[in-house]
Amino acid sequence: MNIRNVLKNTYLIDDKLTDDLLSRGQIASLPKGKFLFFQEQSAEHIAIPITGILGFYPVVEDGANVSYNLITPGIIFNDVPYILGGGSQADVRAISDCKVLLLSYAHVKELMDSCCAFSKMLNLSLARKQRFCLTLFNLRGEKDKLVKIQKALEAISEVTNDGAIPVNIGVLASLLNMSRNTVGQFISQAIANNELAKSSFGYRLVAKTALAA
Repeated sequence: MNIRNVLKNTYLIDDKLTDDLLSRGQIASLPKGKFLFFQEQSAEHIAIPITGILGFYPVVEDGANVSYNLITPGIIFNDVPYILGGGSQADVRAISDCKVLLLSYAHVKELMDSCCAFSKMLNLSLARKQRFCLTLFNLRGEKDKLVKIQKALEAISEVTNDGAIPVNIGVLASLLNMSRNTVGQFISQAIANNELAKSSFGYRLVAKTALAA
């Protein structure tokens, strides 16, 4: 794996910014299960995923934590605490073996002040996250349960860099505030119809338009 090429192709950046990131940042290799950040921990770096899948665990009072395995290459995180202040927003753990480029907030500020391409890179990641969150918010009002699940799967496949849907039935049900049985029945039927395929960490759409039938 060529980390330089992965950064360029995933984050749509040029050679100069790629070199700047590699010279200023630190590559962290995370084995499956290792935590990278903890909720409310003082935030000092943004994290730029290079390979693998990470999950975030919002800690809630009743202790019923759910892992949302939605951080993949192309989705920068810990950028919000840099912009708005505060600590890390959730526990973040490697769901698979991962490589992440950590860039200190001091270097982030330097690049924000001097490099339009870096600002564009951050904006693209923020836009992806915002569109995904707005899609989920809008789906809360969708009355057709099958359409609701279908559109959520499509939204997840669009936000991940390679079209993966790295969630299980429980996580998808939690995202949509639906019962596991309803989501599970839809997933089983979609797999039987060859519209959805199982993958190592979740599912993958067989075809973009398949679920619309």
